[in-house]
Amino acid sequence: MIHTLLASRRPTLGAALLLTGVTTVTLSGCASDDKTAQDSPASEPRTSAPPQGVVTRAEADKILDHYQEVNNKANKARDASALATVEAAQLYARSKAGYEQYSTRSAKGKKALDDPFYYTKRSFYIPPKGNWFAAQAFTTGKNRTFMIFEKSAATDGSWKKVASLFPQQALPAPKTQDGLAATADVDTSVGQMAPTGVTDAVEDLFASGGTKEGKSLSQSNKNAKRILTTHKERGDSLGPKATVNFFPITPLHRKTYTLTTSSGVLVIAPLAHKQESLVKTSGLQITPGESEAVYNKTPRSVVVDSFQGETVVHLPLRGKPEIIDYQYAMVDSR
Repeated sequence: MIHTLLASRRPTLGAALLLTGVTTVTLSGCASDDKTAQDSPASEPRTSAPPQGVVTRAEADKILDHYQEVNNKANKARDASALATVEAAQLYARSKAGYEQYSTRSAKGKKALDDPFYYTKRSFYIPPKGNWFAAQAFTTGKNRTFMIFEKSAATDGSWKKVASLFPQQALPAPKTQDGLAATADVDTSVGQMAPTGVTDAVEDLFASGGTKEGKSLSQSNKNAKRILTTHKERGDSLGPKATVNFFPITPLHRKTYTLTTSSGVLVIAPLAHKQESLVKTSGLQITPGESEAVYNKTPRSVVVDSFQGETVVHLPLRGKPEIIDYQYAMVDSR
């Protein structure tokens, strides 16, 4: 994980339009299963084992410690192979892209990547069964972070972090029973949508300005407003001689996670889209921006940037779902 606060950062359109005979203008902008107790003889008292989660609190702490250690070392050396031992899915793609684009970062951005971080004030939300758990902590006492760790075929059978979010406010508290977190069925509607609908709803804010699936989301929320502004201003930087549009694409790991709260369900869902910049007139070309040029520096009539990310959304029993945080990074440009 590139441990800088990237909440709601708009995609980068670091490109320039080249017109024959016209000065190049540089553009900026957005671019474990339960066991049934056996009947005991009537004369013996019946005892029940304490509930078991997918991991114990001590095991979760060790997993987070290991991640912290490996991540700090990998960040310092920008070692994507080492990082791949503790990260997977969209998160790994984002972090790897951060290493690839290191040379384009400001001095402050490079320092933020190089400096070690430490998780404090930890709390864990461990389901009774499944292959994942959630963790919440502060990084060196400053930024709140909410994470998902998973152990599955998608993570090569080892515990890896697959989602990392930085909510600016406290999350609705997940419910627990006997120390274990309660989850919700991902296909069952909670209020206005099912957890599996979150990905398409958030992406629709980028793609259509929230006129389709995104209608179900609260659009007065500051995170939704920021996305809607990105949609509205998507073509401003390139001007009238080019178009810029967003199109949903398949996330690298399309898995949705849920935690039940007293007022609804917290949903951690994958995000992914492409940003297509296209000239309207022959003879014009788009010069890729600094980050885009890492992948393809050739001026061309169309530039397609790919973004991967995650979001955490609260689905209330009443009212419209709120985007609590979302994180993206450009992971390719062609």
